[in-house]
Amino acid sequence: MDVETANRLVEMRKKNGYSQEELADKIGVSRQAVSKWERAESSPDTDNLIALSRLYNISLDELLFAGGTGSQPENAIGAGPASPNGANSNNGSMSPDQEYASNGTASPTKDRGPKGVLVALPYPIIATILFFVISFATGRWEYAWLIFLTIPIYYWIARVVDKNKEKD
Repeated sequence: MDVETANRLVEMRKKNGYSQEELADKIGVSRQAVSKWERAESSPDTDNLIALSRLYNISLDELLFAGGTGSQPENAIGAGPASPNGANSNNGSMSPDQEYASNGTASPTKDRGPKGVLVALPYPIIATILFFVISFATGRWEYAWLIFLTIPIYYWIARVVDKNKEKD
């Protein structure tokens, strides 16, 4: 849990006039659990988030994302376009892909073409084959393992290249 959400939980509790003990009793958890949430040491589970939103009479979006005022992360579940009242415009009548299509934006769940070619390359298999070839050819097994260190480097470079391709 991030500090902003923890601060929001403290703010909502105080705004509604509850002590940590009272809040814990109302939603069926320990006072220590509430304290950990408010210090961002742990996160409430889904059931507790729902209980908090019902108790405070606010949506989960308002509880987690400051009322949907733009601070909601782009990759959050349900982070699609919002209606003027702060709720998602997807009221169950459209699938997420249809909603994105109606807004003229590409769906994050759809394949957008031939990007990610470098990431899709089975580089670990190539590195393993290269390891054995170099090891048998040179007899230097103790140094050939360094080839495996290139795997994360390869994928990092591949992601950078793919991101640059997306921008073009």
